[in-house]
Amino acid sequence: MAGIKAFSLTNATHLPVTGDLHPLRKEFTRWLSWSNVFCIVIGGSLFASWYFYSHAKKEDAVPRNVQIVKFTELGVPPSIQKESAPQVNVPDAIAPPTIGVPEPVPDAEATESTIASQSEMSDALAPITASDMAGSGDSLVVDTSDKAPKPGEFVPFDELPVLLSVQPPIYPEMVREAGIDGTVTVQVLVGKDGKVKQAQAIDGPGPLREAGLTSARTAIFKPALQGTSPVEVWVMVPITFQLHK
Repeated sequence: MAGIKAFSLTNATHLPVTGDLHPLRKEFTRWLSWSNVFCIVIGGSLFASWYFYSHAKKEDAVPRNVQIVKFTELGVPPSIQKESAPQVNVPDAIAPPTIGVPEPVPDAEATESTIASQSEMSDALAPITASDMAGSGDSLVVDTSDKAPKPGEFVPFDELPVLLSVQPPIYPEMVREAGIDGTVTVQVLVGKDGKVKQAQAIDGPGPLREAGLTSARTAIFKPALQGTSPVEVWVMVPITFQLHK
């Protein structure tokens, strides 16, 4: 071709374009080394400044004098009590009483006190009879009748009451038609004769409580015993109403 000059590349210098011999790789390594040196110099300078500043002697520093003393060289510890006794304000002399002070009398006017003998004392005390005890005032009346215990009151006993018999409850027809059933718990007071003296419904359906009370009042028990004596106690009697038996 005319106008184009050809050059031979036989003797041309071969430039590496990859690997560690690349010019950019060499520049990177050189700048990385200088930056490491620069950081080490700056860090060393800061550390040296801090070290010399912290270990420099300060004029206002107070020297510490430490003295080691053995416990055997210590004396007796001081008393925790106050050395001086508390001051007590003593009142002035109390004036002597002006009443009830015995006054001396002549011997002729003084009465001689003697101690009575057993016979003299028995003669002075007149015997007391039943008529002397009966006075016109109100007499003391002691009620010896037994009082029934209150519900929940503790009564000591040795044997529990035993249920002997009870009439079955009468199911109210209206309550049965309403489909109401359940158990009515009745608290009864068992007397000394084994019969129910008092009864009260404490649990169960409201419409069935009256029928439960009526049935529980017919219960007969063997009474509770305290030793060999019967005592009155409160017990629970469940009355069950069932629609389908």
